[in-house]
Amino acid sequence: MSTSRGVAAFAAAALMSACAAPSAQAPRPVSEGSAGAAYAGPELKAPVFDVRCARAGGAGAAAAKDLPSLRLDCLGPGGPVDTATLVGGVTVVNFWASWCGPCRHEMPMLAEVAADSGGAVRFIGIDTQDQPKAAAELLRSTGVRFEQLYDPEGELLRRLRIVQGLPVTLVLDREGAIALRSIGEIDETTLRDGLEALR
Repeated sequence: MSTSRGVAAFAAAALMSACAAPSAQAPRPVSEGSAGAAYAGPELKAPVFDVRCARAGGAGAAAAKDLPSLRLDCLGPGGPVDTATLVGGVTVVNFWASWCGPCRHEMPMLAEVAADSGGAVRFIGIDTQDQPKAAAELLRSTGVRFEQLYDPEGELLRRLRIVQGLPVTLVLDREGAIALRSIGEIDETTLRDGLEALR
């Protein structure tokens, strides 16, 4: 009985550690026919961050097993990235916003784990429902040096049917399948253990 209460308490704490979107609007449901449709978010007028986004995949590349196809602009230099091309290596995808307290708190840890991976793991941030300049300031102040995409409408989270709030961290295996999903602030041990399991 106490184990059940402990699990329930942990689940409640995890959900409470997530930030709701700043909009009072409920997320749009994803219609059945739109799951495979390509989406392109509003264009970012100019880069606001200095880390270049690498293009993944290419013509004829395999699609990620669990990610829909969305073309999202890079906050830094480099063209848009199609999220369905995030295959070929272990990848951490972190959804965040500068207005989200738990996102701000976990950012330095993410920067440290990314640096410790020595490039063996690709880290990608997805700035969600945020202002690009505020996002760039947070990235600079927390020492983040990994790629950042811009999803001003939260479309990728909607397509993944994740509506609980931010931050959200996904660890993808080499085929782009979700091996670890964390809603709310992820702790360092959980992240490192998830990455170790995919080596």
